[in-house]
Amino acid sequence: MGRPSAVPAAEMLAQAAEATRDERLLELAAACHPQTLRQTRWADTLIKQLSPQVLTSL
Repeated sequence: MGRPSAVPAAEMLAQAAEATRDERLLELAAACHPQTLRQTRWADTLIKQLSPQVLTSL
């Protein structure tokens, strides 16, 4: 089973910055990228840890 294709808001921001050629916005998106990756990994891990508990409690 594949991973859902959820696109974090910061990634959408970076795509918009590229499309509009907004250098300041690109710099902001690049600066936020490491934190965004950490948050995404944390959320993925939390979902994987909690989903069996939720499913078995029904």
